[in-house]
Amino acid sequence: MVEILKELLRLIISLFGITFLQNAPEPIQIFQSLVQLAAIVLTALAGVAEARRRDLDFFGTLVIAFVVSVGGGTVRDLLLARYPLFWVTGPVYIITVVLVATIGTLIIARGEKAGMLQPIVNPVQRALRSDQIPGWVIVVDALGLGLWAYLGAAYALQVGASAFVAPVFGVVTASFGGVLRDIIFAQTPSILKRSQLYAISAAIGSSVYVILSSLGASATLSFIVCVAVTFLVRMASVRFNIRSV
Repeated sequence: MVEILKELLRLIISLFGITFLQNAPEPIQIFQSLVQLAAIVLTALAGVAEARRRDLDFFGTLVIAFVVSVGGGTVRDLLLARYPLFWVTGPVYIITVVLVATIGTLIIARGEKAGMLQPIVNPVQRALRSDQIPGWVIVVDALGLGLWAYLGAAYALQVGASAFVAPVFGVVTASFGGVLRDIIFAQTPSILKRSQLYAISAAIGSSVYVILSSLGASATLSFIVCVAVTFLVRMASVRFNIRSV
């Protein structure tokens, strides 16, 4: 039965073109590909919310969701010379972005008209002291930030990057989608301005992952701690308005 399920999973993966890390054990390949898919869902959803906040139509929302969700991973693959790019041979990622953009636009548009999301958004928004971005967007984006930080550092280590360089790829993967988004909106990238900790959160999380990996910690523990640390640092910076100097 186990072998049948494994073959079924391989068939599904081959049909959707989910990309794997080269020279990595099969369980790690599957795990990281699923993490990458989850990160794309979360960051695409945050991109949809940002696009709707700026009054973009569906096509504009789709473009922003795509850029935010795959931009950092694309820059990572270019720097690491990993070709073809992960989303080019994996249609599941494009399909996921389109689905998230479509469903997210419909839900948010309906919530804007009926006010159905406000009972959920307002308490979180007040707790996070944010007057511009809904609290749930910050939470979702922070989770995506942690997942991308992990993936960037993990990919870099597996292609032979040093322990000092790997966290850089964690930051690139986690934050450069937002840089591309800001460029489209013709504004200075937010990670370059004095603001609440964003890229620094990814740097701390990915550094923790590299340290744990160097000490021989299990892949699962390293992943959980990386995502948790990134998420907590990001949320603490928002909650207590901790800003970079």
